[in-house]
Amino acid sequence: MKTNVFLSSFLKYRKITAVLSFVLLAALSACQQDSGNDPAPSDKNLTPFLKSPEEYNRAMNARTKAENVPFTIEDVSRDGNILTVKVKGGCSPESFKAVWNGVEIMIYPPTIHLALLHETGEVSGCPTDREHTLKIDITQVVGEGDHANTTFVVYNGSKVQDTTLDPNGNVSNQ
Repeated sequence: MKTNVFLSSFLKYRKITAVLSFVLLAALSACQQDSGNDPAPSDKNLTPFLKSPEEYNRAMNARTKAENVPFTIEDVSRDGNILTVKVKGGCSPESFKAVWNGVEIMIYPPTIHLALLHETGEVSGCPTDREHTLKIDITQVVGEGDHANTTFVVYNGSKVQDTTLDPNGNVSNQ
């Protein structure tokens, strides 16, 4: 009899702890899902930035053939780990993305090459005089750390145009 009461109490305890564990796990899972799907408010105005040698090579090949919507890089500047790229042309800021091939040239100063792409379903129809300001958070792909001494070369994905931003903030075009 004592064994039955003990066994019954033990099973009720195990059942309650299993149900509570399941509820806690479901609640934690729901919290993680919500936080992972929506970008942080500060990320909503950032230009997408990805690491892809394939995309980078495709962009570099396409620019020599002028296959994409044309745009011009007007200026590049940096505020901390945010690169600001001013462009003229293209449909909208949301149509742009930056691509890094994953290579950081470790000379002094270190150099990172990015390709700036404008992708839309249409190759024509975007005004060439519209100006856009793109913000790229380099830590999204390159990683955290001090990039103050890094040179960034931004390649135009629509035509042969290279813009270099050195660690001192000087910009040069080729």
